[in-house]
Amino acid sequence: MDDNELTKYSDKRSYNNLPVPEGQYLAPFLVENWDEVKAMNYHRDNLEPWHFSGIPVLVAFTPVTAEQFPGTMKLFWGDVRKYIADLNGDPNVISYDKFLEDMEAEGEGGYDPAQTESFENTTLLGMIIDDLIREVGEKNPRYGRILNLFKQEYTKGEILEVILKEYGIKKTQGYSEIRAAQKMAKDLYYAD
Repeated sequence: MDDNELTKYSDKRSYNNLPVPEGQYLAPFLVENWDEVKAMNYHRDNLEPWHFSGIPVLVAFTPVTAEQFPGTMKLFWGDVRKYIADLNGDPNVISYDKFLEDMEAEGEGGYDPAQTESFENTTLLGMIIDDLIREVGEKNPRYGRILNLFKQEYTKGEILEVILKEYGIKKTQGYSEIRAAQKMAKDLYYAD
């Protein structure tokens, strides 16, 4: 894991106001209600309201090891997404399956998260997608490249042209690579 990623919350304070142990890093977690704050005796000055889709979300930070950090971040973003969707059934909070379907659809048939009017929603979705693309790229750089091209709004045909040129593969293998990259992303997203 990149040190910049691990230290990006180093300017924050832990939920209990204790110093971060040597070799650990702060990671965010969702605080769902004030009853939790009182029951767990969180240090209130160290809680932060973050806004997604215009919805304030209370965030606290906890020390984790470098090995725990990726899983904690994945849990955090999943909790935030579920919390927002459950709170008001926001139609702009889409499932990852829907996102993949819309990435595959060429033209104007589906929902495009890049066109959302909510800056916070776009930011949240972008962070989730970036993290997923990074994770896929660590496992298979070619698949990471394909997903990055989708993120840059390349069509499937344009992606095929790029990977045929860059990797010298045949057209049918290129289409298989695109499907495999999407499947890997979906599998990683839903992995426990």
